[in-house]
Amino acid sequence: MRPSRSIRAAGALAVLALAVPATASAVPSVTSVEAKTGNPGVTFLTDPTGAGLTNTQTRYVLSLDGWVLGYVEDNGVAAGGVLDYSALPSEYREPMTAQEKLAYPAAQTGLQAHATCSGVASLTDPDTVLAWQSGAREPSYAYVPFQKTSAGLGDDPATWIAVVKRATGVDLATVTDPRAECERLGGRLEAADSSTPLANALVAAATAPLQTQLADLRRAKDAVDRSLADTRTSLTTTRDALTAARTALTTARDALRAADAAYQALFLRPIDLSLATRRFQLGDGVALVTGVATDPVTLTVDVPRGQRRALGLSSTTIVEATGEINAEGALLVRLVPDRAIARKLRRALTKRRTIPLVIYAESGATNDTVRATLTR
Repeated sequence: MRPSRSIRAAGALAVLALAVPATASAVPSVTSVEAKTGNPGVTFLTDPTGAGLTNTQTRYVLSLDGWVLGYVEDNGVAAGGVLDYSALPSEYREPMTAQEKLAYPAAQTGLQAHATCSGVASLTDPDTVLAWQSGAREPSYAYVPFQKTSAGLGDDPATWIAVVKRATGVDLATVTDPRAECERLGGRLEAADSSTPLANALVAAATAPLQTQLADLRRAKDAVDRSLADTRTSLTTTRDALTAARTALTTARDALRAADAAYQALFLRPIDLSLATRRFQLGDGVALVTGVATDPVTLTVDVPRGQRRALGLSSTTIVEATGEINAEGALLVRLVPDRAIARKLRRALTKRRTIPLVIYAESGATNDTVRATLTR
């Protein structure tokens, strides 16, 4: 089946293109996961419990001001990164100063979307960190970038280039060797964490076992094909070999049917529904459906039946869409209701802190459900 590039939504639900702007909160949200990257020689046959899978890699999903990017933790800097406002609900942080948000322990992450110059006091001073960020009352980064280019998050290099020049005398706009300039200041240039396509980052771990099984089945099928060829050759030799050849042919056909049945069974693998975060504000929900590209996927977001009337809604369903899993085995969507529903939900959130949600995905005979919470 050729993957569809379109998706129909009752609530302006859209497929997320990676690093493409969309309506979202102006403050960052960082979701991290420790992914298993595999160990040499460790397979299910040698280690059914998975205890030997000790190699891990931290992966991030960053949502900021309508931009969504995936990152891999690979620069070795474990702190002083993008702030995670999912740890700072709006009502909780309202009385906080910018400096208090910048230093709040639970909001700290190891994600650096830009290169930085560590070890230079003038660049780690909180006033300097806040100076380059527009709307400094809600800072997004706990660092000052040390590069002349954008990180692809709608950021403007001019905002920090002027601050770095004022703090250190270094004009990043004209620098050709930032590492040398950083070391001249007595610091160390730290590279940004690597950006990676979001679908690849989130789906790779889920599809790796499937790809391994497919490779095993292809090898088994090749072996069966070779066996059939050998059998057909032996049929031309002697009558005495004919009986043995027929037996081998029957065995080979049985093996081929078993291999084909197993191969087809892979395409009945259940879909899996997950969220970037189970607590999100209106317009910030991101859902990922993984599985095999066969039947279309129908996705709905519902409020509890008992709360529909109190919320002023005509239906419990606030978002509904259909789409297709792509060739990489993933469908990535934003959970955005239409304007009329959004207005009612926003009005309801002024009177209550949260609204419980149920996200339901269905594809063919398989389905999955995730519960979430809409916050103000």
